[in-house]
Amino acid sequence: MMSGFETIVMYLGMSLLVILMMLGASAFLGPYRPSPEKATTFECGVPLLDPGHKRYSVKYYLVAVLFLVFDLETILIYPLAVKYRAFAALGWGIFFEVFIFVLVLLLGLLYAIKKGAVEWD
Repeated sequence: MMSGFETIVMYLGMSLLVILMMLGASAFLGPYRPSPEKATTFECGVPLLDPGHKRYSVKYYLVAVLFLVFDLETILIYPLAVKYRAFAALGWGIFFEVFIFVLVLLLGLLYAIKKGAVEWD
C-alpha cells in the first residue's frame, strides 16, 4: 500500500505524462502554415497604432501593490472577525493584534498618500 507522498508523486507524474502527450499530439497533428500576415500584431482585427513596448509609470505599480496590500488585509482579518467569539479565551489580545495590524497598514497608506503614490497625473 502506498503512503500519501507516493500517491502525490504518482499523481504528479501521471499529470506530467498527460500534459506531454497532449503537447506532442498537438505538435504532430496540428497544421503548421506560417505566413507574414499571421505574424503581424493586431488588436481585435485592427492594426496597432502605437508600439507594443511602452513604458509604464512607476505609479501604476505602486497602486497595484497598494491594492494587493489592502486586499491581503481583508483576507487576513475576515476569518478572525468570523471566528472572534471562538477566540474568547484569548480575550482582548486578538483584538489588539488586529488593531496594531490595521494601524500599521493605515500608517503605510498615509505614507503612500503623502508621497503621492495614489495621485494620477
